[in-house]
Amino acid sequence: MKLYDTVAAIATPIGIGGIAIIRISGDKAVEIASSLAKTKSGIPLAEAESRKLYLCDIYDNGRVLDEALVTVMRAPASYTGEDVVEINCHGGYVAARLVLDAALTHGARLADAGEFTRRAFINGKTDLTRVEATADLIDANSRLGAQNAANALTGRLAEKISALRETLLDLASEISAAADYPEEIEEIDKKSFEARLREVKSSISKLISGFETGKILRDGICTVIVGRPNVGKSSVLNALAGVERAIVTDIPGTTRDVIEENINLGGISLRLLDTAGIRESLDEVEKIGIQKSLENISSADLCIFVADSSEKICAEDLKIVEELRGKNIIVLLNKSDKTEPDVSKYADELGVKPSDIIVTAAPKDAPTRGIDKLCEEIKRRFLTGEISSEDVFITSEHQKMSLTAAMLSIDNMLSGINSGAPDDLLFVDLEDAVTALGEITGETVQEEIIDRVFERFCVGK
Repeated sequence: MKLYDTVAAIATPIGIGGIAIIRISGDKAVEIASSLAKTKSGIPLAEAESRKLYLCDIYDNGRVLDEALVTVMRAPASYTGEDVVEINCHGGYVAARLVLDAALTHGARLADAGEFTRRAFINGKTDLTRVEATADLIDANSRLGAQNAANALTGRLAEKISALRETLLDLASEISAAADYPEEIEEIDKKSFEARLREVKSSISKLISGFETGKILRDGICTVIVGRPNVGKSSVLNALAGVERAIVTDIPGTTRDVIEENINLGGISLRLLDTAGIRESLDEVEKIGIQKSLENISSADLCIFVADSSEKICAEDLKIVEELRGKNIIVLLNKSDKTEPDVSKYADELGVKPSDIIVTAAPKDAPTRGIDKLCEEIKRRFLTGEISSEDVFITSEHQKMSLTAAMLSIDNMLSGINSGAPDDLLFVDLEDAVTALGEITGETVQEEIIDRVFERFCVGK
């Protein structure tokens, strides 16, 4: 399939910058660019050497708009597989928009979000794992997240999925051949067949088990700091962030809304949410903040519960801890500069393990005692081992669901082999598994899944 209209968009972030790139793709890309750009060398752009930069003046209706570097990339050796022209003009709110508007006036259509990459997928220049990796790399906010996306972008995930799919296709061909030519081909060896199925299942299981790691590498660890008012939650946020991100006072209820800060922790992103102190309140604004706190708890990967170690555990503390039951929780006994807390006693009162408790001292004017230990504990919980530069993890629900569907079909086959099911029933499950794996790379994917993948993209990519 090929899209025949020509589209254009600004491929760089809008704003003041040294360079802005206007990308044009489609059958008329060179024609449209030629109507705008005149090379300084006098070579018509239509005759320009592919993938070479040309210094050009950009015109619209005889009026010069900019001086730019222009590259022509002819099909199929381009990002989209179509003729592509990229105009590298000066960055800014006005200059890039004037060049884009001129391209639209001369026959291009404004590209939809992700349309350039979608065309690359449709024209066979990339697969769906690389498409999702492209979005992950653009959105990456940590070193390990970017590394995982880059590994997938180079095809490592696609290679793993394709190898598994090829094994299943080989098994399917054996069943088909044995059924079509029973006199010439021996009956399939069920023990060998089962062993190969189990190998595929083991590989799929490993990919599925890596999903949580992949999700954390992509999105970061969503970490909610909770506790009653005035226990030092904002001080903990500031200590972790290394900046005065939140207002710290002795007045209870200072934080009314959720304050968010991203920090890098061992190569992954820690998305910190400092929430309103949870307590009974008559203040309508504070009540809204408290409700947001409770909502964030339900979706958090990690909850840091802050208690004031200079005070006794109260009913409000216990009520908050009940909200955290079943969650990944670390208890901070804060303000330990005032008194040395009895960790075992607090563990009993709160109903947590002593190993879940860290003693800290992070008021505004005190040393950040325990913060380093907190960081180490977070890394221990979420980075259980060294992540190799060769590793690649799945990151999307779509990939996980497809792998799970393939696993279910393989389990059905294994049950069928043990119960003596006929080969034609095994073949049906094999086809289902092959289809499920094909949904990850895009070989057998439905349009609905493709639409969902490209929802993440911005205009210009």
